[in-house]
Amino acid sequence: MQLKLPKRFITFTFVGISGIVVNNAILFYAKEYLYVPVSLASLIAIQIAIFNNFIWNRKFTWTDREMKGYQAIRTGLIKFTLVSWIAGGLNWVILLILYHSFGLHYIIANLIAILIASVLNYLLNDLWTFRHKGNAEKEI
Repeated sequence: MQLKLPKRFITFTFVGISGIVVNNAILFYAKEYLYVPVSLASLIAIQIAIFNNFIWNRKFTWTDREMKGYQAIRTGLIKFTLVSWIAGGLNWVILLILYHSFGLHYIIANLIAILIASVLNYLLNDLWTFRHKGNAEKEI
């Protein structure tokens, strides 16, 4: 049996890799050079990666669901941020558990947490943030 992943999920994964690089770079820099605790450094890193991922996902992953105009982009960014924080919250909790309770290095713990939270992030963004206009619900 052959597993076929949708092209959109593959593109989302590549964008996510850029977010992983951004996230881990910020996390590492904040902890090692600014002496920010992992719990706070991770929150900062997640938010910066969210902005990075919104830009690239809008440009490459959901190109068929174009957001036109300032209002649509602003609403899309708000939705993407909310969805990403649901997954990011899961990411943060898993990171802290793996780091504090199991003693994993914070970067390794972060990578595991990102992997777990990414599937939820994709599904929620596909269904809500970048949904087909034909399936549109009342806008927030």
